[in-house]
Amino acid sequence: MKLDLARKPTPLEKVRIRGKEVFVKRDDLTEFVASGNKIRKLEYLLGEAVQMGADTVITCGAFQSNHARATAYLSIKLGKKPVLFLKEWHPGKKSGNFMLDTVMGAEIHTVTPEEYERIDEIMQEMAKKLEKEGRKAYVIPEGGSNTTGAKGYVDMVFELSRQIDLSEIDAIYVATSSAGTHAGILAGLKLLGYKNVEVRGVVVHKKPKELVADRIKNMLQELGVDTDGIILVGGFEGPDYAIPSKEDVGMIKEAGRTGIILDPVYTAKAFRGMVETMGEKERVIFVHTGGTFGLFAQANILEE
Repeated sequence: MKLDLARKPTPLEKVRIRGKEVFVKRDDLTEFVASGNKIRKLEYLLGEAVQMGADTVITCGAFQSNHARATAYLSIKLGKKPVLFLKEWHPGKKSGNFMLDTVMGAEIHTVTPEEYERIDEIMQEMAKKLEKEGRKAYVIPEGGSNTTGAKGYVDMVFELSRQIDLSEIDAIYVATSSAGTHAGILAGLKLLGYKNVEVRGVVVHKKPKELVADRIKNMLQELGVDTDGIILVGGFEGPDYAIPSKEDVGMIKEAGRTGIILDPVYTAKAFRGMVETMGEKERVIFVHTGGTFGLFAQANILEE
């Protein structure tokens, strides 16, 4: 079951930066409070929650998680209680996404990085606890990144194919972390027969690329397509996850002057990765996955 939650189709805009022309798929405009790429995944995930009659939705993420914020908001809109497990992290604790989580009255549990290593188990334990209390919980993994969520980005590719001739595109760039968006885009291209369009996922954390590739492979297999063509672009992770480099901060400012607002966790790293690795004559699309609220949580970086 799929819900209709996002404002679609999102625009496809042409931007010129550093002498290069790129198309930007504005999935930062999918909604307001639920803006970004997560809402497309949540159309399917929350559809399952509704179908099973859940009254509570449990998910997880970093302290400034875009996914957690979008899940909390949409769950409330659907009359369900959101329960969030957030990994402790220092910058902007009381602002950005976390502030919105608090304003919306989400039930928030903070966990240590060590506890987060077994977060799936912790969320299932909470679901069982709630069941004993007579409630019914639906658990969504980090980033909404499983086969169900990835279907949202299969849909996005079909939408994109109605906006531009994909046979004339060389590559689609996207920030890759929990990898569901990447897997959905690649699966969508395969299902439509665009085998020559590369999906270049710019990795935004320091986890081994092999682990990310395995996640994508598993989702592709479950979506019924082959697992060829997984491309991960490294070298743009910055100091750590959610910590931008000076170059990333510079890219936020540079892109801002074209009317594109990037965030310090995902899109600044991915956009810089695109600009610095794309060929001079390539025609590329950047999938803007949102994250604007996270920029407010790190406003201090723009003063440096």
